[in-house]
Amino acid sequence: MIAIKHFVQVVANVFDSFTAALFVCRSNGDYLDLVAWESLSPYIVPECRIKIGRGLIGWVAKEKKRLHVTCFDRDTRTLGIYSRDVDIKALLAVPFPNGEGVLMVDSKNRYAFSEKKQRILEGCTTLAFDLWSLWKNHQNLDFYRHWSYWHLGLSGDIRHLLSGLGELLGMKVGFVGFQVNEASFVIEASIGVPKDSVLKGQVFSIDKGLIGWILRYKKHLILTHFGVDRHRSYFLWPDEPFEAGPVVIGLYQPLKKGALAWILTGDVDLSGWPGDFAEFLINSLDKAISERNAAVALQGQIS
Repeated sequence: MIAIKHFVQVVANVFDSFTAALFVCRSNGDYLDLVAWESLSPYIVPECRIKIGRGLIGWVAKEKKRLHVTCFDRDTRTLGIYSRDVDIKALLAVPFPNGEGVLMVDSKNRYAFSEKKQRILEGCTTLAFDLWSLWKNHQNLDFYRHWSYWHLGLSGDIRHLLSGLGELLGMKVGFVGFQVNEASFVIEASIGVPKDSVLKGQVFSIDKGLIGWILRYKKHLILTHFGVDRHRSYFLWPDEPFEAGPVVIGLYQPLKKGALAWILTGDVDLSGWPGDFAEFLINSLDKAISERNAAVALQGQIS
């Protein structure tokens, strides 16, 4: 990622731009996230997200077409990258070849970019796409490497498995819920919660919270911008004393009797992870739990 940021700095210098910025689709294919920028403005929104198809930058991604706006006369807050109107005079934006990213530059000292500059930015966008693809491939391989070590060393009870899963994903807060019946689930294990929060064995309604959602709909749940409204988005109950991060990974694991919901939260970048990573994790957990149940059954026979 550092190389990408340095590249955007070079682009800003080549174009003598007010702002140069790179947006890419990360885990959610409907939005562009700002991943690198170089700007003279103090009003950049670092965490900005732009829905594909919305606004000028979103239009570039959707249509996969270059956009050159001369004599820019609208409020620049409509671009989605500025928190205030900064009065730029020109905008140039070019999409990635696959439309899953946009490289833009703007200017406060010229009303248009020359045709030569437009062609140069197209070349820069191709290089930015290559750099982003290389970074994602590196992250992908790194995930597989860590997953293989974790997979081979799986053992222990549910809490031990949850703790290891948290280490693999880089998340410190997590829960495992077991579906007791169609109406409720019980907490089997938790990590990263206050010591005075005794959750193991507590029963909760399946109609409430994210854990209940996973068990109710029998689906994995991947959230990259977890809501700040704790009365609408929570794991077990509103105002729970758990420090949730912006990323939530929930896994649904059907069993012969009932089902498990694994859910963890933290602040990690999922950009380079394989798209089917949830299935990889569930396959590993299936293996670990099957081996554990077999060992328990064997111990019962011996006893």
